[in-house]
Amino acid sequence: MKKHYRSDTNCLNCGTMIQGKFCSNCGQENLELHEDFLHLALHSVGHYFHFESKLFNSMVPLFTKPGYLTKEYFAGKRASHLNPISMYIFISILFFFLFTAKTHINEKGIREENPAAAEAREEAEARKTIGEVRGAVLEKAQIGKMSDQDANYTYTILDNAEAALDSAGRRHKEAVIYTAPATEKPKAATQEKPAKEPKADGKGKKFNVDLGSDDNVVLHSLETKLQEVMDDDLQSELFKNKLVGHLPKVMFILLPLFALILKLVSLRSSKYYVEHLIYSIHVHSFLFLFASLLIILGWLLPFLSSWLWWLGIGVSLWYIYRSMRNIYRSTRWRTVYKFFLLFFAYSILLTLSGLIVIVATLYTV
Repeated sequence: MKKHYRSDTNCLNCGTMIQGKFCSNCGQENLELHEDFLHLALHSVGHYFHFESKLFNSMVPLFTKPGYLTKEYFAGKRASHLNPISMYIFISILFFFLFTAKTHINEKGIREENPAAAEAREEAEARKTIGEVRGAVLEKAQIGKMSDQDANYTYTILDNAEAALDSAGRRHKEAVIYTAPATEKPKAATQEKPAKEPKADGKGKKFNVDLGSDDNVVLHSLETKLQEVMDDDLQSELFKNKLVGHLPKVMFILLPLFALILKLVSLRSSKYYVEHLIYSIHVHSFLFLFASLLIILGWLLPFLSSWLWWLGIGVSLWYIYRSMRNIYRSTRWRTVYKFFLLFFAYSILLTLSGLIVIVATLYTV
């Protein structure tokens, strides 16, 4: 259907004088404001199919022609394809939606599904707090900052709090029963030995004998936290939930690092960093789109799921190699050499970022 264009030549959006049907400054079409419903509907459908055609023109070569979109982008042929960043965001949203479809539940849903685990966790935290207070009281009593009478009174309160937790398997949150202080100091307080003073060197300066104590403390803390999460069903589910939620952010951060590695392994290349970055975006877009297809096929053909993932690994490796040949125009063996350098460096980055995310997630559950 024919479009109705305005006779006035001023752009209604930016005020620039128009020569033709589109504004040369902002690109707005100079259409009549008062269109009937049919014209409005057809105009909207036309924009939709224009996006669809750009999507089709981008997805097909992304699958069938490794490196083609990157070459087209830097050849200046950009209007007929999706913007690389927009395409990556669209595909990554699709991939992570499918990836988490069966496993990702919001935190509120997890807590509602595990009320017993939530209650057990709260009780464990309460016992831990009681233990920490008991240790603090013991330490102050040993160095004389608290009298034996005050310490015994506090021990009695803590004992009653623990008894309230144990009583008939119920949690008494409304009050702690206070009784008279104990007449004797607990055995733990009398048997506890003061910490040994560090040894001194010849100049009278003290030093710590256990040189690896800081590392041991960190490793012990990590081991304790990991064991705590693994032993608690609720914390384990929350840990998996948060870990999956961090994956899109990690991959988005790794994109420019992938491009940086490409720049380093192609130092003799005249390409700018942004060219490596656009190539990196296209490669990750293909990997996410192909993985999305494999997820769907795995749902439809569950008996082939293991074979599909082996197929995915093989195709992905071939795609990266083939796209590097097309973009960097190196010889076959030089491309293989660069490919292995890229694979090795990127694997280290993935491992380090994965460990950082796991540790950060452990301490935020």
